[in-house]
Amino acid sequence: MELYFEQNVTNKNVDERTKRTKALIVAKTICMAFGVFALVSSAMLGDYFFYYFWIFVLFAVPFFVAMFIIGRINKRCNTEYDYVIDDESIRITEIYFRERRKQKYSIRLRLIESVGVFDTEGYKKAERDTNKKILALVNYDDEDSVLYICYKTDKGTRNILFLEPNKGFMMALRRALSTAALTVFDKSVADLEKRLAKKEQEEALVAVNGYDDDAQEPNEADENHDYTDGDDK
Repeated sequence: MELYFEQNVTNKNVDERTKRTKALIVAKTICMAFGVFALVSSAMLGDYFFYYFWIFVLFAVPFFVAMFIIGRINKRCNTEYDYVIDDESIRITEIYFRERRKQKYSIRLRLIESVGVFDTEGYKKAERDTNKKILALVNYDDEDSVLYICYKTDKGTRNILFLEPNKGFMMALRRALSTAALTVFDKSVADLEKRLAKKEQEEALVAVNGYDDDAQEPNEADENHDYTDGDDK
């Protein structure tokens, strides 16, 4: 049976920090404008252009550096992810500002060496001789729920990918790696799956209670309505 699973990792900052996002966009635009203005101004010096050009460049550099840093901060606060698992690979897509999508990484299942929870003994062994560490998550505070996947690329280099999976993702990953589960999965994975299952139950309970509260909330229009029988006069 063909396997396909998709998880969307949402970023609450996108909704909670809309004003900050707009302010950073304005700040980035201003920095770019000042940087470009400095470079263009140097071209107006005529015969003195070559004498003072580097002074204008040095003046413009801080603005371009600030523009780059602001852009990185804004992007990080407005980035979400899609994790897709199929029979052959795990694909990671970055979503910027809920508008632009770009597939960033693709991992062949057969090249995965180990899977476990961040900062455990298994992780410390896996990170040895690692060439690159890749972050594909939005919640950096809950380290106990960060999953690492150590894998080899087609070129033979070893990378580690960090994700924040849900229960469904872990179930799909176990199915995808069923033939190699005993050698690939670290013992910390079992504890992670229990935490994710408990978290899912708690979220479902909160959702049900919230629905019940909304259903039982009295309707103001009904409270003010006179249900007395009789014809209107």
